[in-house]
Amino acid sequence: MFENNVTRRGFVTGAAAVAGLAGLSTIAPGLAGAAPQTHDQHTEAEMATEAGALAMMTFQKIDGTPVYYWRSNRGNTTARNWQCTDAFYNALVAWIRDLRSLSSSYGSISYIVSAGFYVNKPGQHGAGTAMDLDHVRWSGGNTISPLDQAHASTNAAIRKRYLATEAVCRRRFRYVLDGWYNADHHDHIHSDFGGMPVRVLKDSESDTKFVQAVCNNFRGSGLVIDGIWGTNTQNAFNGLKSALGVTGDPHTSSSVWQSMCSKIATKGFANQNI
Repeated sequence: MFENNVTRRGFVTGAAAVAGLAGLSTIAPGLAGAAPQTHDQHTEAEMATEAGALAMMTFQKIDGTPVYYWRSNRGNTTARNWQCTDAFYNALVAWIRDLRSLSSSYGSISYIVSAGFYVNKPGQHGAGTAMDLDHVRWSGGNTISPLDQAHASTNAAIRKRYLATEAVCRRRFRYVLDGWYNADHHDHIHSDFGGMPVRVLKDSESDTKFVQAVCNNFRGSGLVIDGIWGTNTQNAFNGLKSALGVTGDPHTSSSVWQSMCSKIATKGFANQNI
């Protein structure tokens, strides 16, 4: 199932580890519905600490695509060992295959850059079920760089590409926090397993801000990006959904929401309005 640069490492330290090793749970107990951590900048020391509570696997690539670390050395292409759970790695494989498919006009994905997966701290990172995405580079020369605050770029095409990349994340991960969400996420896109399954919820600040940003950047809706799903946001969302030809309820159906995210991503990577 996994490429040859991936290894598994089990750390049995109590009931949670036993459950993880037995395949009884893909998400750490108590984290399935947990809210994401709002501050998730990670130090080298945190990422170097051994994972202790769950069975973790170690990888340097996701489905063959290298994953680099630039926080201490911009442009570094030294192979790095990352850790996450088996289940989260499977989701990462599905995610990067989605990204390849939906951005195929850019060429293959040369590499991605991350600020962390498993990190020795509470929350989804500590459970090995989170990713912080800093940068993506395609073989055709295109890039998207949350690390450089691409969400706030003066170039509309770059903002659309950022939202397209985020939309692909939202196909596979429930909690996705971006540069509009808060200042702690101005330089990366955080994705994790909390609150699965995927869908868009009106009472989610993160989901609402994403919808508001999409409506503004693809349709010129002029919404205040405040995370409040009011009448204006509902009307803009209805227009977005109709323009994309989405049927069904993305608030309750994962497949409908995933389809909607795919259509947003396709438009974003093509630099097209909706």
